[in-house]
Amino acid sequence: MDEQIGTLRQQMADLNAELKAGQVYQSLGHRIGEVMDGIHRRRRTTVELPDDSDGIQELLDQLNEQLAHQEELALTPANLQFLLRHLASLDPKIRYNGVNFTLYDALQQDAIGEQGMRRLISTLSSDQVLFNHVLEPANVAVFGRASAASLLAVVLHFVNEQSTPLDLDWHRLVIQVATYICVETDTRGFVNQQGWAHAYAAIVDLLAVLAASDQLTRADKLFLLVTYMERLKRVTTPLIYGENDRMAAYLVELTNRHSLYETAFLDALKHWRQEVAKRRRPDNLAGWNQFFNRKRLLDALRLKVGLSPAIKKYLNSTIDFLG
Repeated sequence: MDEQIGTLRQQMADLNAELKAGQVYQSLGHRIGEVMDGIHRRRRTTVELPDDSDGIQELLDQLNEQLAHQEELALTPANLQFLLRHLASLDPKIRYNGVNFTLYDALQQDAIGEQGMRRLISTLSSDQVLFNHVLEPANVAVFGRASAASLLAVVLHFVNEQSTPLDLDWHRLVIQVATYICVETDTRGFVNQQGWAHAYAAIVDLLAVLAASDQLTRADKLFLLVTYMERLKRVTTPLIYGENDRMAAYLVELTNRHSLYETAFLDALKHWRQEVAKRRRPDNLAGWNQFFNRKRLLDALRLKVGLSPAIKKYLNSTIDFLG
């Protein structure tokens, strides 16, 4: 794994600790933005993909038959790792309709025990999965990263629903997700022949499920919110596959939980507006993508029922003439 990931993760962990110690608050977004701006992208390298002729379809058929008959799932640690490797498959019938739905059905039927849940979370949030080729130009590894992030959100949702919370290293998860947000730049939605990438939709799903967890502190939820807003400002490719509706739902839900989040989000919006005003009229595709990504998000927020009066008032007072 690129040593830059380790350095970046430590920087984010340090900022998280400073926030919790009360040493940074108003400058948090600026500090996180500086970390993102210091990331060095790498040259493209060959992505190693799973071999879909290695028996994965036979295993999926076997597991689906067991699930259909409400049988106890024979899911060994080796089989679980085998399934998760194929989340990186370029065949949506294997990756999405196969592995993703099979594991979702298994979770719904409570067919994965506590140790299996731990293994799932550990693998899906590992460096080898979340950061696979992430610093390189857009490549096919995004399918594995996005699928892992999406499934991780599903697993954590089931953890949240348990009456007795699973004992997890929540701090590690927060820092790992924040680091992933810093480095993921592939905004592709649906790709012909290969199906959904949708990394940014998966990120929002992760943020929403972490925001709903009673195991996270307010500082951690605030930290993830500010990290995401800083990443959004820097996205130079279009988000046009439903991400804005998901973002708006997450933001409305979170900002209604406590005034702390509402204030932080309003501050982020105001700083974002100031940066847009400084740039004036964009003169390149990246600039216009940034402008319209912001506009689509604000439009989605305006349509959300339950938007707080303070945020609604700010949005109604904000007019952009560039478009």
